[in-house]
Amino acid sequence: MKKLLLVLFGVIIIIVIVQKFGLLTYFFNNNKLILNNQASITPTATISQIINRPIIGIHYKMIDKQTASQNRLTEGAYVTQVIKGSLAEKADIREEDIITEIDGRIIVGLNEQSVYNLISTLKSGTKINLKIWRNKEIKNILVTLDSTQ
Repeated sequence: MKKLLLVLFGVIIIIVIVQKFGLLTYFFNNNKLILNNQASITPTATISQIINRPIIGIHYKMIDKQTASQNRLTEGAYVTQVIKGSLAEKADIREEDIITEIDGRIIVGLNEQSVYNLISTLKSGTKINLKIWRNKEIKNILVTLDSTQ
C-alpha cells in the first residue's frame, strides 16, 4: 500500500513538473500526439493571416512632449530609418521626419508600438493620410498601405 502511494505521489509530482515547464508541448500539438519527430503543419490560411499585415516601411522612436520642447521639435514618431524600396521611400518619407498624425489620429506619448499598432488595425490597400513634420513645416502625405508579403 505504501509503495502504491509513493508511486502515485511520484506520478503527480512528475505531472506538475511537466505542466510547470511546458514539457508537454514537445510531445503534443493541438491535442494530437506527434510521432516519429514529425512536426505539425500550420494551415496556410493561418500563416497568411499572420504575415499579411500592412506596413509603410519605417523604423521610428517616439518623441514625447518634454523631449520635443527641449529640442525644438514636435511630438510624434521620429523616423530613424526608411526601408529601401518601401512605400515610405516611394512617398518621400525621410529619416528625421516626425509623423504627427495618421488619418487624423494624433501620435503622442512614449508608446514605441503606437504607430505599428495603429497601422496594423488597417487593411492592406487602405489609403492613409500622414502628417509629417519636416524642417519645421507640416507636410501631408497620402500612402496606400502594403503588406509584408
